[in-house]
Amino acid sequence: MTKYVLSIDGGGVRGLASANFLSKLDKKIPKKLSESFDLLVGTSTGGIISLAISILDLEGEDLVKIYSKENLKKIFSPFRYRILGSKYAGKIKRKTFDEYFGAEDLGSSKVPLIITAFDLEKRRVKMFKSWKEGYLPARRVAAATSAAPTYFPAESIEGKWYLDGAVSTNNPVLIAYSEAKKLWPNEDIKILSIGTGYNSKRLDGRRARKWGSLAWLNAGIIQILMESNIEHVIAQSLFEENYLRVDSELSGIESSFDNTSKRNLDSIKALGDRWWDLYGKKAEEFISS
Repeated sequence: MTKYVLSIDGGGVRGLASANFLSKLDKKIPKKLSESFDLLVGTSTGGIISLAISILDLEGEDLVKIYSKENLKKIFSPFRYRILGSKYAGKIKRKTFDEYFGAEDLGSSKVPLIITAFDLEKRRVKMFKSWKEGYLPARRVAAATSAAPTYFPAESIEGKWYLDGAVSTNNPVLIAYSEAKKLWPNEDIKILSIGTGYNSKRLDGRRARKWGSLAWLNAGIIQILMESNIEHVIAQSLFEENYLRVDSELSGIESSFDNTSKRNLDSIKALGDRWWDLYGKKAEEFISS
């Protein structure tokens, strides 16, 4: 019996494209997203979408509303007294997640769920699993998986400190497959992997060789490190027809994780529309075969 896995990348506000694509898929398939997959795995903004699908059972346009300008403006509200700290205040982000997830915990997930973060003490990926750590508040896990370095402060859960899961794996597709095989070792695994777009803008190596830490930060080194494509290349080679990737180059969209201008958000949502035109039918057939 085939098991279906949904894997969603990190990417800040660009998660709007992922949510838009999934909302369209939700409207086309006979069952809700939470009933169409046997495992959900998400990193950062993909983790938030995964939590929203599996715990809040959000459907259609309600998924897109997570990325409303109002929500994003609250989350990406500049830290007034910042000198050397994070760009945004974790307290405001946590309050937004409190409003969304309330008292829900991971155990209330309607489908097995994995949310990734980066364990600072152990310096490796942390997988919050709904069947093992179901007692943890969803709002705290959401805050941990989205604690992108320089953007937000690290988050503490049970005395341990975590950063954004994208520090170790922005695209969690290989984790998704590995954990699915542990759950269902004798079953075929099919993975629908949703990206957040990638930046192919050329960097001038001659200029970059003279850059120091501040210049690299201005050039978006955090994003460069988080947008590795190696997971997709490996997955494509290993899983072949049991793998479908929805992603594309960013065009007319700011690659930064936190650009909440109306023009940028409209362009990101339109990217989700383009993905639907390109991959929508394939995705429908993929999870119904």
